[in-house]
Amino acid sequence: MRLCILLAPVAGLRFARRVRFWKGAKRAPIITSAPAAAGSEAASHGRSATPLELERIQTARSRVDDAWVAQRSDRELLPFARACSTADQLATRLRDTAAWRRDWARTEQDWSFDTFFTSRKDAFYRDIDLDGEMMEWLGGEADAPCTTKEGASLLILRPARYKLGTVDKEDWLRLIAWHGARATSEWPSDNDTDKPGHGSVAIIVDRTCSGVRNQDPRLLRFLLPPLIRHYPASLHRAYVGPVNYVFYGIWAVATLILPRRVAGRFMLLRGSDWKAQLRRELGPEVSARLPDNLREGDG
Repeated sequence: MRLCILLAPVAGLRFARRVRFWKGAKRAPIITSAPAAAGSEAASHGRSATPLELERIQTARSRVDDAWVAQRSDRELLPFARACSTADQLATRLRDTAAWRRDWARTEQDWSFDTFFTSRKDAFYRDIDLDGEMMEWLGGEADAPCTTKEGASLLILRPARYKLGTVDKEDWLRLIAWHGARATSEWPSDNDTDKPGHGSVAIIVDRTCSGVRNQDPRLLRFLLPPLIRHYPASLHRAYVGPVNYVFYGIWAVATLILPRRVAGRFMLLRGSDWKAQLRRELGPEVSARLPDNLREGDG
């Protein structure tokens, strides 16, 4: 998962074995980092690059004549290397992603959430009592946003704002690709390389007021395949709540496309205490920065 999950705010009974229901806070797993090659500081998602992974990256670099690849650090290419078993496969994948990002992740343009939603005010539902636009980075997007205790940039998604068919699907893909480039390349701090969420995104899917009118399976089928391929391992965790019956229909579509390991990163928050569940997952420091309607005891 990846950043494709930005527009997949749902889950399904048929596929419940693929997701996690909240069963109380657990201790974070102990991650044993693999030994890094001498002189290398490359690490991704809390694990240092192995000598074999670094060798695969360097061999692939030598076979790809592309500015985007040349400008990427070993850390940024490490998720791609871990998704490929050989240097040849990695080189092919990097050529494909470099070409795709030139078309879709147009970093020279302004696809900030502020610009996107301000210029399209009538394209979203305004008849609901929600704070904020459909998407926002917690802490803002001018600089690196707030991160979770595991080091992932924290995004809030409000699907109740979504109005079917009012924004071209190509614009949605460019928006997500633009933010994906920032979240995986520009924002990660070198101080957080030991954290499992480093270089990735965590999403709070606030389903307050969300219903049938907000579901768009065709958009999901357009967005998910390229985002899965070109932003490997970019979703660290997705917290979805409150979960109700409407949620399950669209999730059935998403899980036909999402790899099992991605669907397994969703945590479904059910019941009247879903905000308390969210707080226990995020911790008090991050929870204190959430919008009022997501805080325990509010709304």
